[in-house]
Amino acid sequence: MVKIIIVEKKKVMEVMRKFGLTDYESRAYVSMIFLGPSKASDISREANVPQSKIYGILEDLMRKQLIEMFGGRPKEFKAVAPDTALNNLITRRESELKFLKKEASNVSHLLKPIVESEELIEGIWTQKSEKRGEVLNRLSEMLDRCKSYAYDITRDFSYSSKLRESIKKCKRRGVKLRTIVIGTINESNYYKAKWFQANGLPIKIFETKIHPRILVVDGREVSIRLDNNPVRNRFSFHSIWFEDPSLVKVFDSYMKNLWEIATPVDFRKMPAPMLAR
Repeated sequence: MVKIIIVEKKKVMEVMRKFGLTDYESRAYVSMIFLGPSKASDISREANVPQSKIYGILEDLMRKQLIEMFGGRPKEFKAVAPDTALNNLITRRESELKFLKKEASNVSHLLKPIVESEELIEGIWTQKSEKRGEVLNRLSEMLDRCKSYAYDITRDFSYSSKLRESIKKCKRRGVKLRTIVIGTINESNYYKAKWFQANGLPIKIFETKIHPRILVVDGREVSIRLDNNPVRNRFSFHSIWFEDPSLVKVFDSYMKNLWEIATPVDFRKMPAPMLAR
C-alpha cells in the first residue's frame, strides 16, 4: 500500500511540474492532497520543504488557485481537488499563451524595420555581422552592467571565456540570472547546459523551433539576435540593442511571462549523452 501511494505521488508531482510548478510547490501540493487540511509546519515536514520557505510556497500555490487557506490560530491549508486544480492551471496557461501571442505579434511588428547593417537611431543600435564574438562581447558588456536580474533565451548555450566570466561575476554580485532554452536539451548542448546548472543558474525549456535570442537586463536594456538562416553553417546575425523604456518594457514583460510558463529542467531525469569514442 505504501509503495502504491509513493508511485501515485510521483506521478502527480511529475504532471504538476509539467504545468510549471517548482519541485517544492509540487511536493507541497501533493502532500496536502494526502494530508487533508493541515498546518504549515505539518506540510513542511511531510513535503520535506524547509520551514523557512514553506509560507512563500503556500502563498504561490494560493495565487495559482491550487490550495485554500482557513482562518484560525494557527491557519490551516487545504489542497483544491486535483481535477479542479488542473483546470485552474490549464486556464492560467491558456491565458498566458494568449498574452504571449499578442506580445509576440507586437514584437514582430517592432522588428520589421531593420534594414541597415549597422545604425544607431535614438538609442536603438543594429548590426549585421558574421562574427559571433562581437555578439557575445556585447552580451558580456550588458551582464557586466547588470545589478539585479537578467533573462536570457538561447538555443545552444553559445559562450566565450569573457561571457562566462561575466556570468560568474553576476552570481558573485547576487544577480538573479534565468535562462530559457529553445526546443530541448540534447547531445549538442547538454554539457554547456550542465555548466549553467553547476554554477547555480536555473534553466527552463520553451518548446518552439523558431525564436529570436533575447537578453533582458534589469528591465533597462535589451539585446536581440535574429538568425537569417540557422540551418546553414555560416550565416549572418542581425543584432539589435536598445534602452528605449517603452520598448524595453514590452520585452521585459514578455520574458517574465515566458519564464513563468516554461518547463523547469530536471537533469536527474536526463542521462548524459554518450560521447563518441
